[in-house]
Amino acid sequence: MKYVSKYFLGLSLMLAAGFSSCTGDLDVPPKDPNQDTPEKMFAADPRGTMDRLLAECYQGLATAGNRGAGESILGFGDAGAGTFTRTIFNLEELTTDHFSWLQFNDGGYYELVTMAFAPDNEIMYAAYSRIYGEIALCNEFIRTIQQYRSYLPDGDQAAADDAIRQAKILRSLAYFYAISDFGSAGYVDETTEAGTAPVQYSRADLYNKVVSTLEEVSAEYGDSYTAPAYGYVGKEAADALLARFYVNAGVFTGTPAYDKCWNICQKIIAHHQGAGFDNSGLSDSYKALFGANNKEYAAQGSRVNEIIFTIPQDGINLQAYGGSTFFMAACCGSYDGISSINDCNLNAQWTCMVAREQLSRKFEFDGHGFTNDARAELWKTSKDGFEIGNSTIMGNAGFGKGYAPLKYTNYAYDEFGNIDTENSPNGSERAFADADWTVIRLAEIYLNAVEANVVGNVGNQADALKYINYIRERAGVTTWGVASLTADNILAERSRELYGENIRRTDLVRFGKYAGGGYVWNWKGGVREGREVDAHFNLFPIPSKVISFQKYEQNTGYGK
Repeated sequence: MKYVSKYFLGLSLMLAAGFSSCTGDLDVPPKDPNQDTPEKMFAADPRGTMDRLLAECYQGLATAGNRGAGESILGFGDAGAGTFTRTIFNLEELTTDHFSWLQFNDGGYYELVTMAFAPDNEIMYAAYSRIYGEIALCNEFIRTIQQYRSYLPDGDQAAADDAIRQAKILRSLAYFYAISDFGSAGYVDETTEAGTAPVQYSRADLYNKVVSTLEEVSAEYGDSYTAPAYGYVGKEAADALLARFYVNAGVFTGTPAYDKCWNICQKIIAHHQGAGFDNSGLSDSYKALFGANNKEYAAQGSRVNEIIFTIPQDGINLQAYGGSTFFMAACCGSYDGISSINDCNLNAQWTCMVAREQLSRKFEFDGHGFTNDARAELWKTSKDGFEIGNSTIMGNAGFGKGYAPLKYTNYAYDEFGNIDTENSPNGSERAFADADWTVIRLAEIYLNAVEANVVGNVGNQADALKYINYIRERAGVTTWGVASLTADNILAERSRELYGENIRRTDLVRFGKYAGGGYVWNWKGGVREGREVDAHFNLFPIPSKVISFQKYEQNTGYGK
């Protein structure tokens, strides 16, 4: 998946220009289209060409572009910040009660951190462009395979069908964030003529189109889960993504689908029973899920496969300033003269992200900065000289004004969370991390099922209680009784378990706690103690460049 076909990437991104409105920004034409045409490529090596072009769709999620970590296909802004995972993190995590970004040299971060959204925000524009660039890559792959599949021998026809299914799953992930973050947006698929500008659909119509495709993909795979090769997606990833859509159906369409969420979560949970922590399918160690060898917890791993959907990273061959490298480097750095390279085992220390006080207090740290919750075991807290409050969010002075929420590290771990020194990279020589980026874990599926029961009143309460206590027991905190199964408690548990996994803003909106819900956090609304903001901020504005180019209708509250 690390091969890059310049022909396909150039062609796909040129098509993406029309989809995302970045006409000039994504215009990266192939060097010599007459020399490397799809027809010649398929004629010379049909299966190899298909595999390499599919790799482009995966690489679109993992890296900034095909010319190294410092050059983005977006063609504007900070290249390192232009990866899919990082642009989504900016929207889903930095605008919430989870994290504060301290460096505001790049235009738009302060507005995100303080929830002062505007259509001309360049970071939102980068995220929108990256979403639709990925959609374009997947669409062009599907069209190309459909056009040239006759070159494939009979034995590879089934592989072509599966490759198309994979591309549809990856495309659906991109559409999830388009629907969640921007609401009414453009839709285009492989049946649309290449280069055609997407028509703007309502949020509900977008949901129905994408979910219908995912349901068809899942059905094509059949009833059983067969683990795909490491780094690839298959039926279980499709179903896990469906569970994420279903749990948000009430917000996206106005009609909840908690029954569908419960049922599909039950199928996934049943598949994982009998291994790992208390035979739950969860890994024994939370920490190990975010280490340099966390690929061992993904599909076809040698250990418990808690990670259902992963984006491979590699500190040597697949480098990016997004994903786990971004998370580690942002949380690490020198504070009061003490270097933290040994904390994350990575020679990249940016000192530019801290936890908001509201996230830190969810872990019930004592007055000395210690907690029994294993999910915050690696954090730098008051025991290290950090303050829990966010008295400032400006510049390097803000590092230490808030706990440093270390989660990903570049250490390898054994199954119990002990550092495996022999198999860990040499951190002093690494500027990029080996840890893969986790998209969906089994823990999220458990939490979705719990919410479906408690909020949606479907399923079995005894099972819901068992599911939440699997997660809490692994974290080393007190288990719950039935009385603790409340919506507010579930939202808080999702925060503790899934912080930094690009889903927090979506969760807060679903629980009515993001904008207009009476819940505030430090610097929300631009003031230290936080303040309420108008409900229209539950959706980001569609970027002004998109409005200008595509003539879309702007989201309510942001003008025309």
